[in-house]
Amino acid sequence: MKISEEKRLEKRQRHFILGLALLILLCIGVSVAQFHTEPRQSRPKIGMIMRGSKDQDGWNKVQYEGLRDAAKELGMDVIVKENVSRSLGDYKKIIDSLAAQGVQRVVVTMHRYPPELRELFRQYPKMEFILQTTEFSEDNMLSCSTRLFEVQYLAGLIAGYQTETGVVGYVAPFPCVEVNRGLNAFTIGVKRANPAAHIKVAWSSDWDTPERERAAVDALAMESVDVLSYQQDGRTVADAAERRDIDYIDAHEVHPEHTHCLTAVQSDWRTVYHNLLSRHVRKGRMANANNYLWQGFLEHIVSVAPLSERVTPRAREDITRSVRDRAKGERLIYGGEIYDNNGVKRCDAKEILSNEYLRVYMNWLVKGVEQVE
Repeated sequence: MKISEEKRLEKRQRHFILGLALLILLCIGVSVAQFHTEPRQSRPKIGMIMRGSKDQDGWNKVQYEGLRDAAKELGMDVIVKENVSRSLGDYKKIIDSLAAQGVQRVVVTMHRYPPELRELFRQYPKMEFILQTTEFSEDNMLSCSTRLFEVQYLAGLIAGYQTETGVVGYVAPFPCVEVNRGLNAFTIGVKRANPAAHIKVAWSSDWDTPERERAAVDALAMESVDVLSYQQDGRTVADAAERRDIDYIDAHEVHPEHTHCLTAVQSDWRTVYHNLLSRHVRKGRMANANNYLWQGFLEHIVSVAPLSERVTPRAREDITRSVRDRAKGERLIYGGEIYDNNGVKRCDAKEILSNEYLRVYMNWLVKGVEQVE
């Protein structure tokens, strides 16, 4: 009887050990299966290279915030490289660094791209570069800009109605297609509102040169300018105009602390970048058939900010009418007879300048632009 009890006990122990072993093996199997499960994919990364700081009011800030917000909505991370010089060597180091971090597409917020820099981008065929220009594109370079001139024309209407001296000013870096297109649209707007007005432009020589921009505003003040607009990266012109008691239309955003800020011309960069990055999510590439994205008023990308109470009733009425016309598809800013500053006819009475012409070939200033030395 005693031997039988010992056998039963041994039998129970064997069963217990066997069960425990099976349980351990099961746990090991589950752990191994989880270990070999594919790791969660990392979030896509997009790089941004900018000449200034992402917190700098104006161009740099609106660019960064637009990309940041679009990327967040689409589950992407933004890697920002700030205060980058124009050195080709610096760009190569930065792009190499971004590539090493798994970045496949890069936004470059410069306005002008020398041939050497474009050649550098071609050395990274597996990366896509989004360039802030409308003048060219390549296989791995997507031209991206907004039709800001459509609301710079509206800014011109406001300035034409608002001026009491009959002299309207404009500060810009230098003549180029992007600048000419906006300045010409502004001038056409001023002249349609006030045919007798004079439009004075002062060049600052670059996109972000505070001392020269302040000097440009001072020079325009000496010309009796009482309303101005501008196309520069920062807010130096806005601050200088406020100091000089000159009404102005801002190039990026309204400054509510300023008495003389009438409104601002704006681009919705969040939507622009959302459209681009969404295309990547769907198709793996952002580029379209034309390798450029150029949207404006009809796509709700550009707009005029709410008007200051100081804007005249007549200007408000004309702006409302112009906005209504453009909402119906009217895009005749560059339509009808147009002459340049040298008396050359650039557009016939029954002609409309094409998008291709506006994007690439506007290397002239419209009749009526007076340059201040």
